[in-house]
Amino acid sequence: MAMADNSYSGIVVVFAVFVFVIFLFSVGVFYLSAKTLFGTISGYATSIGEANLTVESAVTINFTTSRINWGSGRVNDGQPSAGLNTFATSNVTNGNWTLQNAGGLRIENLGNVNVTLNLSGTKTAASMIGGTSPGYRWNITSFETGSCRNATGGTDALQTNFFYVVNTTTALFCNYFQFLDDRDVIRIDFNLTIPSDSLTGALGDTITAVAFAA
Repeated sequence: MAMADNSYSGIVVVFAVFVFVIFLFSVGVFYLSAKTLFGTISGYATSIGEANLTVESAVTINFTTSRINWGSGRVNDGQPSAGLNTFATSNVTNGNWTLQNAGGLRIENLGNVNVTLNLSGTKTAASMIGGTSPGYRWNITSFETGSCRNATGGTDALQTNFFYVVNTTTALFCNYFQFLDDRDVIRIDFNLTIPSDSLTGALGDTITAVAFAA
């Protein structure tokens, strides 16, 4: 009887240990499952999203007024020369030309960056007009206030609102030609002196504007 009791006790012990191990395993599974569940419903897990884009810079200028025409005319009799300019009034003196479109050439910065503005002609006063003491000059002003940001056009640029002799050398007129919609248009005015012994026929020049990102 003693032996039988020992065998039964051994079985019970083994069974009890087995059940205990199973119980620990079950508790562990419940703990992991509950942690995952609670993390999900409490915002424990995080994720980050991003939105990216690149805006390209664009350097674009355009002559919105690209032609000036005084029509046909001549120096008045007895006068050594006539003066022509592109202003709204008093644009012809000592001659009978009629300016077709006052206000000079106009250039707009259509891009999205400030630019430097460089201008050049293809002819000098002598080659375009000829005769004794011809004159061919230009200046730049801000058609919209502040278009050329500095009053002098910036470092190394020619002064604005001042007439300079036109020649074939590229000239920097504005270091900061702005692109904002209310300050992105500049004006180029011309002042010509036509001597009585000038060349005849159709006279003219081509103006080239070059811009670089400022």
